[in-house]
Amino acid sequence: MNMRMLEIMGILQAKVTAAAVLALAAALPLTGLAQESEAQRHLRDGLASVAAGDTAAAIAEFQKATEADSKLVEAYVQLGRLYTRRASWKETDFGERRLAEKALERALDLDANNPWALAELGYLRIKQHMKLAAGRILGRALKLAEGQADSAMLSEIHYNAGYIHEMEYERLRDKYFIPPHRGPIDTRTDDIRNSPWLTRDIDEYLRNTARIEGSGSADAEEMMAHYRAALLYAPGHFEASRRLMLVLLDRRQLEDYLLLAYNLVRTNPDRPEAQLYLGLGLHMAGREDEAAAAFELGLAALPERERAIFSNIEPTLRSEPGEAYMQLEDTARGQFEESYWRLGDPLFLTAANEKQLEHLARVAYADLRFSEPATGRRGWETDRGIIYIRYGSPINVFRAGAIVWQYGNDGPVFMFNQTPGYNRTLFAGDYRGIAQDYRFVQPSIYTRIPSIPELYEIPVQLARFRGPSSAELAVEVHARLPLELLTRGVDLGQGEIEAGFFILTSRGQRVVEQTYTEIVEYDDVEERRSWRVILPGGGLLVAAVEAREASSWAAAVSRDTFTAALFHKDGSPKISDILLGDDIRELKREPRVRTDYDIRANPAREYESGQPVHLYWEIYDLEQDDQGFASYDVALQVKINELHREGTIAQLLGGLADAWGFSVAGDDQLELRFNRQVDMTGRDRVTEYLRLDLKEAPGGEYEIRLRVWDRIAEQLTSQVRAFTVTDTDS
Repeated sequence: MNMRMLEIMGILQAKVTAAAVLALAAALPLTGLAQESEAQRHLRDGLASVAAGDTAAAIAEFQKATEADSKLVEAYVQLGRLYTRRASWKETDFGERRLAEKALERALDLDANNPWALAELGYLRIKQHMKLAAGRILGRALKLAEGQADSAMLSEIHYNAGYIHEMEYERLRDKYFIPPHRGPIDTRTDDIRNSPWLTRDIDEYLRNTARIEGSGSADAEEMMAHYRAALLYAPGHFEASRRLMLVLLDRRQLEDYLLLAYNLVRTNPDRPEAQLYLGLGLHMAGREDEAAAAFELGLAALPERERAIFSNIEPTLRSEPGEAYMQLEDTARGQFEESYWRLGDPLFLTAANEKQLEHLARVAYADLRFSEPATGRRGWETDRGIIYIRYGSPINVFRAGAIVWQYGNDGPVFMFNQTPGYNRTLFAGDYRGIAQDYRFVQPSIYTRIPSIPELYEIPVQLARFRGPSSAELAVEVHARLPLELLTRGVDLGQGEIEAGFFILTSRGQRVVEQTYTEIVEYDDVEERRSWRVILPGGGLLVAAVEAREASSWAAAVSRDTFTAALFHKDGSPKISDILLGDDIRELKREPRVRTDYDIRANPAREYESGQPVHLYWEIYDLEQDDQGFASYDVALQVKINELHREGTIAQLLGGLADAWGFSVAGDDQLELRFNRQVDMTGRDRVTEYLRLDLKEAPGGEYEIRLRVWDRIAEQLTSQVRAFTVTDTDS
């Protein structure tokens, strides 16, 4: 059979252009159109129909070719190929598999050593779930193809042989030895909402069991060898590349994966999936800027329907918000997606949006890993694909009757059943309902992003004050960077720390962006950082503080939402936020504004028992008498919300009242009262600060309630701030 003709007979339904098919037809062993037989003309027309994607017309032409020449081997091979491709994977669907078998057996009757007929019959046996027979037939086809030195044929046969070993590897991988008396894991629950399997139950089930090391490894090596051979003979073989890349990715052999991905992009420039798989590998390698560029190219080339799958965030939302999102008009949905990704960006310090890239990588991986040839379902439509997009890679996978995915001690557990011999995998037992219920608790998880190996929390205290005028807002943010955590495992005395302060709108647009890089001595560095910015009034804003160690990529972040409401002059008194500090010093003899104080803020609002708490606040728009004086009463209450040790709050109040100079004001709080009279000449505010000595304070959660009564205006204003006390001996 002519080699160029054979190139169209790929094991999967590869796309062949009309020009290529016409070239194949032109390459048939004809001496000229006048001498072309009727059978050869139908064969040529059938190839053209294949190129045009009209399978029914192609089959009709190939049948006419066999009727015109009952010994035309190529026509029978083509018929067998098309019937095999159209045949279902269902065991009970015999019709087209029988037609394929009849055509291929006729081809082999005419030419018993026709390697392409054997190759196609081998693939048909795979669809018939006759793996042993398929392996024997493909082995015979391989020997014949090697004798003919036909690269296209050798590539396809090796691909098919690799696929047989892959099915066996998938059946054997992740196996545990389960004692017979224990039986397969139960996939049912008495109460879906309250009794699904948890990691502790899985650990109990696996007690005294052992993972079967090396299970399926021999098939895995055979599979990879065949896929590599397929690529050796046809470097652009798309399916062999995909299957081999998947194994390499699962094994985290990222350098080999990326070599294949770059080759796939080069040899298949018209396949947008190649760019997406490249983006997946680059993301897994932490090369986010390159990954973003690859994803952008791949998505731009996708059909609109498939591109929408990658941008669709419905699977990552709770059910009701997801339904509302899907009902939005295109413009509103696009705006929602943009805000979702902007605000969800785990590191504003970097140019890439790591969370969005993780999402794109998950969709690409789901397509690569979980697609079901038997049903035609893409990976993102499958049960495993949906869970993978929502929660990422499971921490542990094992098979004990069902396929079990664990997401750590605090994460969910999901179970799936796989039909033997098929790639199709569905939720097991009650787990479709469990997945829906868990979606209400945890709609998605975006941790363990490769380019962020560690992500710590930054303690932050945010306080709002009136700005230089009542039309402006002053926002202070005080943070303590966890440099000890960021530099853990870094074998350097000094290094580079990137840090940044950001304020964003509720739509993710940046209002403030201040970043810097500094070289610091890790053993002797001040961890506290502070920012003060002046803003116009507005709605809900997001404040963010970030830091990253340049060599380890370990990062730390904080996110805090606040309302940028102005302290307008409207005839009523107002109090700023309460700023809690470790120390406050006056910089002027008669301080009048915030900059007249040196305040060492406490970002975590956490104090040891016996450590003093310093409070600072401002009062605005107090009513004045005829002489320009304001007069007000202050009630400072400290409420104990929770104790960290045994004992009742009531037992402590008397002792604390005596130690602090407060009075008992209820079952769980103490109160200090005082009054002030202030000359308001040249002032638009009153500044107040107070030291609260925490001696004898037990560990627990406390709350400061500050109330100011304007005696002249007879109006009340209040403010609240919480803090924590830790026992020094804990």
